[in-house]
Amino acid sequence: MKMQIKNLRAFGLMLLAALAISFTSCNEESFDLTDIDNFTDGTIDGLQKGVVGKRHCLEFIFPVSIEFVDGTSAEVTDYQNLHQTVRAWFEENEVEKSKENRPQLIFPLQVLNKEGEIIDVASEDELKELKSECPKIGKGKKGKKGKGFKCFSLVFPVTVTIDGTDQTFEDRMALKTAIRTYKMEAGEDFERPTLVFPVTIQYEDETQVEVADQDELQALKEACQDEEG
Repeated sequence: MKMQIKNLRAFGLMLLAALAISFTSCNEESFDLTDIDNFTDGTIDGLQKGVVGKRHCLEFIFPVSIEFVDGTSAEVTDYQNLHQTVRAWFEENEVEKSKENRPQLIFPLQVLNKEGEIIDVASEDELKELKSECPKIGKGKKGKKGKGFKCFSLVFPVTVTIDGTDQTFEDRMALKTAIRTYKMEAGEDFERPTLVFPVTIQYEDETQVEVADQDELQALKEACQDEEG
């Protein structure tokens, strides 16, 4: 009988130890995932601030490409895809989650300013110059998961005026390609393309709204900031 009690106690201790190890392992895994999410959010906030600046007078035109510290690159189609891509890379690679190891934007890229002009940006220096022209009013705000002020997106097709001619584009890649081709051909005579209104935007819940002009578009963007602030 005593031997049975000892065996039961020994088994109980082993079970408790196993549960403790399992619990610790689960906690470590949860912590790692949370840590990656927080790091990813910070990374995307940093990338977005690098483009929009503190005053948010510019915004990405997707797709954009990013480069990781190992030299690999990825093209992303929106903020959600950007978050998923960065998170997945750090889950798959044993790399220290530090500011030095954050992915970087690949130039050239395109941004949209408050006047509705689509600007092709060739380098970090050009981007800094554009940000220096932003109106010095208001304050920047963070969003969730790097979404920032992007609570809605343009619905394609869109029409853009390029070199005085209205052209309609079925997707973002076609638009980016056309603008870069025009910029190369026009050289010093290059004029910034502009959106033709009305345009349609889509919110995250897939609700769509038709926007009559640039002032209305800017008002909707500011409403996003108020909601996320």
